[in-house]
Amino acid sequence: MTLQLFLTKVPKMNKTLLVAMVTISAFASGCSTLTGEGTSQNLSVMTYTTENKDLTGASCELKNDEGTWTAVTPATVMVRRSNKDLMVKCIKSGFADARANVVSKTKANMWGNIIVGGGIGAIIDHSNGSAYQYPPTLKLTMGQDSTIQEGSK
Repeated sequence: MTLQLFLTKVPKMNKTLLVAMVTISAFASGCSTLTGEGTSQNLSVMTYTTENKDLTGASCELKNDEGTWTAVTPATVMVRRSNKDLMVKCIKSGFADARANVVSKTKANMWGNIIVGGGIGAIIDHSNGSAYQYPPTLKLTMGQDSTIQEGSK
């Protein structure tokens, strides 16, 4: 059955509903809020000595404009996504502190929101942070300040 034939058999009110549903589906196709990626993200946090040996038991604080989280390495931490970078500080007795600026990156579906959805989904995803992501693995070396971004080692 062709679309034109289908539409002639659908009552006018149902046509409006059908058009509305198709339009909403198109607008939401890139929306992180609706696709299930959500406003939170799990990050693995690991610490190392300056000799690049695993170091366990470092206390780490992760902070962005959405909150503060703590962990003892090695750990997996769920943080709130944000367009702001994540600041991480790890401490352990006998070692100099490790600090990292973890760069927030705009996810590709944000551009789909803008192009397909006319910006409505982009505004929602920007506002709740779901349009952004951090690198999934954070490796900090004690005694060093670093910047961690997608694709960095």
